[in-house]
Amino acid sequence: MKSKKDVLKISGENAEEICSSIREESSEEAELLLDKARKERERILSEASTEAQAQARAVFSAVEKEAAQMRGRMLSTITMEKRRVDLDAKSLFIADVITAVKKEAKSFRSGKDYLKFLRETILEGIKIVDDKSPQVFYSHLDEGAIAQLSDLSVEFKKSDFDEIGVIVQSQDGRLLFDNRFSARLKRNYDEIYIKLLKEAF
Repeated sequence: MKSKKDVLKISGENAEEICSSIREESSEEAELLLDKARKERERILSEASTEAQAQARAVFSAVEKEAAQMRGRMLSTITMEKRRVDLDAKSLFIADVITAVKKEAKSFRSGKDYLKFLRETILEGIKIVDDKSPQVFYSHLDEGAIAQLSDLSVEFKKSDFDEIGVIVQSQDGRLLFDNRFSARLKRNYDEIYIKLLKEAF
């Protein structure tokens, strides 16, 4: 058994060596820990970077999708607005044409074809009411023209309207066919409108 003096002697002699060994072991251990920490740090950063990139891609994709939808909505709005403006312009054109036609209708009474027109409106009305002795209401302005249609077997009645055309009514008054210009225009308005719409611009 070593005495306390021998132990102290060994310790004294080997202290530097022991310290050096401890330092070396500690240094290696510290290096290993540092290396492990560095690798862990790189792994965390790599994962964080990958996740950040994935999130960035997801955000970019969402923004791109939203932008595409917004572009689509804007184009749709622009297209609809253009159609509305076109339709408004065409509607104004059609309104102008119909106003001109109404104005022209007033002067038609003095034209050479008016008597033929009156005869046709009366015959059409007779066919519609399907009566052997119908009544024909005519404008007080058409008295001269009506006198020239005495060959028609109908009862003529002067009325106070100014419009061109006639109103044909069955003898019992149950059936009435308005064949004045405004009524004819109203009946054919959709067809006229579509034709004018095709021709507009």
